[in-house]
Amino acid sequence: MGLMMPSRQAIIAEIVSAEQLMNAVALNALGMNLLRFFMPALAGFLIDFYGFDFVYYTMAGMYLMAVIFIAFMPTARTINMRGHSALTDIKDGLRYVLHEPTILLILSFTLVIVVLSRPYQFLLPVFTEDILKVGATEMGVLLSVSGIGAMIGSILLASLPNRKRGIMLLSSSLLLGSILTIFAFSQSWHLSLILIIFVGFGDTGRMTLANTLLQYYVDDEYRGRVMSILMMEFGIMSIGTFLAGLLAEVIGVQWSVGGLAIGLTFISIIVLFATRRLRQLE
Repeated sequence: MGLMMPSRQAIIAEIVSAEQLMNAVALNALGMNLLRFFMPALAGFLIDFYGFDFVYYTMAGMYLMAVIFIAFMPTARTINMRGHSALTDIKDGLRYVLHEPTILLILSFTLVIVVLSRPYQFLLPVFTEDILKVGATEMGVLLSVSGIGAMIGSILLASLPNRKRGIMLLSSSLLLGSILTIFAFSQSWHLSLILIIFVGFGDTGRMTLANTLLQYYVDDEYRGRVMSILMMEFGIMSIGTFLAGLLAEVIGVQWSVGGLAIGLTFISIIVLFATRRLRQLE
């Protein structure tokens, strides 16, 4: 995943023009969110009827199919970096990020959002079983419903012009934090279904806008490396989940996820008013 995801994101800028970048990134997210809508519910039903083994074998088979399809993709334009060692390239990429305030700000803010918001997904089985008192099927439905919000967000962003993207990123973060706070303390299945639509909306806005802004402002030769740092969110999520798990042992799962979400809300408000550079990004 660490090798594949940065390449998949960086190649978008080689396919479309700079003015179409946000629309293309949003459409790419829409494709993922379509699966996010259908597959969790389907997986929940399959787990209830056939067990976990069947689902995992099916997923492995689909990955093998993906390898076959990738083999037919054309080779994209590449930056000539011959004569450089991998370690030198990594150092150059990190040095570039540290000396580019806009890139560093977007990356830092995005990774903070991930640490504070994503643990809810990994602790969702606890919510569904202990708080909402439902099973695997209902949990799959809950995840699928979050995909509805994500799809709406992707379609909306795909249709918008390239203006005020910094403000939209901050707004998405603020929406995600505030709605996730309410979701964490909800004990109603039906209310949680409604709230998670907006959680999905805010999360896809954060993901799409951060990706777009980074690709828009980064120099071509560093695009892949910057995308690699952004995709570190998949590893950094485990840090947030570990923290949330420790907190859940002490103060309960609702206050654990809710406390992180409250922190995200306050950080978003502070950054919104205190960081002019991010607000003004177009």
